[in-house]
Amino acid sequence: MKKYYYSDGQNQYGPFTIEELKEKNITKDTLIWYEGLAQWTKAELLPELQNVYIKIPQPIPQPTYNHPPNNPNYNNPYASNTNLNKPYPPKTWMLEAILVTLFCCLPFGIVGIVFASKVNNLYAMGDYDGAKRASDNAKTWTLIGFFIGLIFLLIWVFSLSRIRL
Repeated sequence: MKKYYYSDGQNQYGPFTIEELKEKNITKDTLIWYEGLAQWTKAELLPELQNVYIKIPQPIPQPTYNHPPNNPNYNNPYASNTNLNKPYPPKTWMLEAILVTLFCCLPFGIVGIVFASKVNNLYAMGDYDGAKRASDNAKTWTLIGFFIGLIFLLIWVFSLSRIRL
């Protein structure tokens, strides 16, 4: 019966049978020798030891960000491992579009809401450029509605002040 020796790089241990070697928690890089083997060899290179050594999984790669956040938002669904190499999603402008719709100009606000609702879906599908365009359109229509509403408000206030004079 073949007897195996192993080394941790400093000390030599053995002799062991294959069954005893299984209990020693050797890895694929552990150096093994037995009588008849010309030199110390890594365990992974010996076919009879394929089921003996501990198979250690590859190390998990460290995530990289295109631009890490200054204040990470841990509730952000876009901060998952699948999106680590993507830029952060563009602003949706949804809240602003809703406020413009409610308080100023209904048609412009609705167009802003339509574009704002597309931002997250496009980003989730991996279309960052499309999400950015939808965000820019939502911003444009929301600001148009806001300024037109502001102009009408100023005209109304000015006309009220002229009536009282």
